[in-house]
This record gives sequence, C-alpha cells and structure tokens, in this order.
Amino acid sequence: MRLKSGLFRYRRARVGLAWLLVAILVAACSTKQPEASPSPSATGTVNESLAEDWLIMAQNAAREMGKFAFELQMNQKLGEEGKEGRSDVRVDMQGRVERNPLKLDQTIRSVIDKEQSTVRSIVTPEAYYMYLPEYEEWSKLSKASAAENVATLSDFQVRPELAVQRIQQLGRSLTAESNGSLVTVRYDGNGPEASAFAAGLLRSTLGITDPEADVAERVKIGKMSVIFTMDAEKHWPLSYRIETDLKIELNKGEQTPISQTVAGTYSKPNATASIVVPKEALNAPDPDEIGQ
Repeated sequence: MRLKSGLFRYRRARVGLAWLLVAILVAACSTKQPEASPSPSATGTVNESLAEDWLIMAQNAAREMGKFAFELQMNQKLGEEGKEGRSDVRVDMQGRVERNPLKLDQTIRSVIDKEQSTVRSIVTPEAYYMYLPEYEEWSKLSKASAAENVATLSDFQVRPELAVQRIQQLGRSLTAESNGSLVTVRYDGNGPEASAFAAGLLRSTLGITDPEADVAERVKIGKMSVIFTMDAEKHWPLSYRIETDLKIELNKGEQTPISQTVAGTYSKPNATASIVVPKEALNAPDPDEIGQ
C-alpha cells in the first residue's frame, strides 16, 4: 500500500503538514438561491428514505455555502497497545474557507506522540503559504509540494456537500431524528458500506494514495458510529462525529489496528470575514524561483 503524504509524512517531517491541509479541487458555488423545499415532517427516529431526504437537502444547502468557518478534531491511536510502533495523534484545526475562487486560512495544532506542533497555512489560487510560529517566519511551498499536500484533503474540510454525500452512501442503516430546530442522522454498523466510508477517510488521515476500492478491500471494520447534525429549517450542515475501530493491511500480511475519532463543525455560512494574505507571506521566497 502506497503511503505518500498525510500524517505518516507529517510524522517523518515535522515542518510538513498534518492531514487535511488545503484543497484546490473544489466545485464552484452557485450564486443562485435554492428554491424552498418541503422538509420531512417527522419527530423521532425515521426510516432510511427520510434520512436520505434530509441528507439530500443538507447537500443542496452546503453547495450554497460560498464561505464558512470550520473546526475539526482528530484523535487517532495507531498500532497495538504496549507494542513498538504504537502512535498517538491528536489534531485540532480551525479555519475559514472561501470557495469561489478557493481561499483557505487555517491553523493546525497537533500532538504526535507527545510532541507538539503548530502551523498556519493560507491557500489562494496563486500560492500556498505556511507560517511556523517556532521559527516566526512565513514560507511558500513549491508548486509540486503544494499539489502533493492538496491531494491529502478530506471532503469534510472544504467540500461539505461531498462529505454529506458520503454519509448518505451508508444507506439502509441510516436513521434520522427531528427535534425542533435540529435534525440528527445516525449510523452504527460494520458492513461493506462502513469499509467503503472508512477507506475514503483513511486516504486523508494516513495519506494513502491507493484507490478507495483497493483500500476498502484491506480494511476490516470492528465498529463504526457516525452522527451528523443539520439545521432543520435552513438545512445547513452543522456537525459530524465519526468513531471507528478497524484493522488495515498497511504492509502485506500485517494487520494494523486503528482507533480513530474525527469530529467537526461548520458555522457562519456566508458570513465569515474575508481571507487576506499578510504582507510577510506575500514577500516569502518562492522555492520554484530560487537558483534560477
């Protein structure tokens, strides 16, 4: 299994990025306001078809989020308890996204095997900037490095409509509950749909470059729980929490246990402050021009 970037690369190079740094490949947001659509009228747990209806409306609303704020946390335990190679990772991320054109300003704080690190990154259509507080300076990534880091992005960061679509694909085991202004969609299971869902997430958290279908074949789900909340009236996606216990074949014939929780929130849809690149970042040297 090919491991090219993501957290594995971050562990090897402390100045590298954690998972989910930035995304360039994001669909442009439509400026047309969605037509009002009826909401499923239900209180309490409902069947898959109504859960799917809610998720479709959340996807439509997410496409209208031209800019928003987000928070994301990940806790990951990789390897067997008490054995060599065991790794504990915590990542906390806060940021803002603009989607047409894409701009991203985020700060990532990580604790990897008790080693702490902080990095701020700003992405614009023209460049990818990084600020490392321990060095008190801005740097600019080469185009090749920027593209490689972009590939580690998860839909849950800057493509919420695709993240919701992934949840919808969990299918028949989905349930929905409406409670006033909040709708909660849940999944608990360990079937093939859970393996496919986990494969997409692991490609970001572990930096796996294999196709999702190949990753899914190497994954054995012990248990998976997904909780997604949305605004019952405006249908904005609000939060998600994904808890997974699994084993994955990273090296041929070796099953690596992973316990992972990924949780996040979306806020201030179409109401965040504009992203501005600091002057110090704009003046950072361009690696592609050095030595020319």
